[in-house]
Amino acid sequence: MTALKSRNPAFGAFDQPDSKFGMDQIAKSESSTMTIGGTVTATAILLSIVAGVGVYTWQQMVNGGAITKFIYPLIIGSLIFGLIASFIIYSKPKTARFLGPIHAVLEGVFVGAASYIIPVQFLGESANPNESNSMQTLILQAVLATFGVTAGMLVGYATGILRVGALVQKIIITAGIGLAIYVGLLYLLQMFGVGIWNGFADTGPMGIGFTGFCVALASLFLLLDFQYIEANVKSGAPKYMEWVGAWGLMVTIVWLYIELLRLLSKLQSRD
Repeated sequence: MTALKSRNPAFGAFDQPDSKFGMDQIAKSESSTMTIGGTVTATAILLSIVAGVGVYTWQQMVNGGAITKFIYPLIIGSLIFGLIASFIIYSKPKTARFLGPIHAVLEGVFVGAASYIIPVQFLGESANPNESNSMQTLILQAVLATFGVTAGMLVGYATGILRVGALVQKIIITAGIGLAIYVGLLYLLQMFGVGIWNGFADTGPMGIGFTGFCVALASLFLLLDFQYIEANVKSGAPKYMEWVGAWGLMVTIVWLYIELLRLLSKLQSRD
């Protein structure tokens, strides 16, 4: 955790240089390399975009605004763009500062639409925001739970309680790939009229367990994000890598929120 401490402005008082020359060198270094503070700022910008666009999209869905006519193409476009952005950012990290905000806008549309569709899917008319406050309550609970889990994982990682070794990292990534394959097969087979068990829609014990697994997996991916950011800060990665780390965190946090909202909706539908 040396990198986290030495590059965080909050710890500057504990690392006083012996001369003005030393301070100048540190300032010059931190202006051109990745820092924890810069990554936090970039993450805050991206999440603010997601939240702002998400609230607007949700309000449009509730009020039957014009955006509802294009909501499914926008959702599909967000998913496709996310995949394309992943490949581009992986091959050309400098593009993250430009692609990240664009992706954040599309993620906001996705979050806003999902925040309306998921409660209605599992609660039906009882989730109508014009007749009850159950949808708003679910959304608030999911938002608070998302920040709670993220904060908990961050504290656990920063204190060394939660660590990701090479074997655990492989297991997490393999599980993520397996889940992605399952999602792809699920929707591909549905296009050809072939139905298989849908863990995302099932409200039985297996369905709830599946969604709980998705929540746990998204939480573990947060640890991979933290580890990635710390490793790049420690190695003195270029400044633009802050946006790569922030973009990865944004995607994981959005995924965690969606799964938590789905889990809470499933649990409430069984009451």
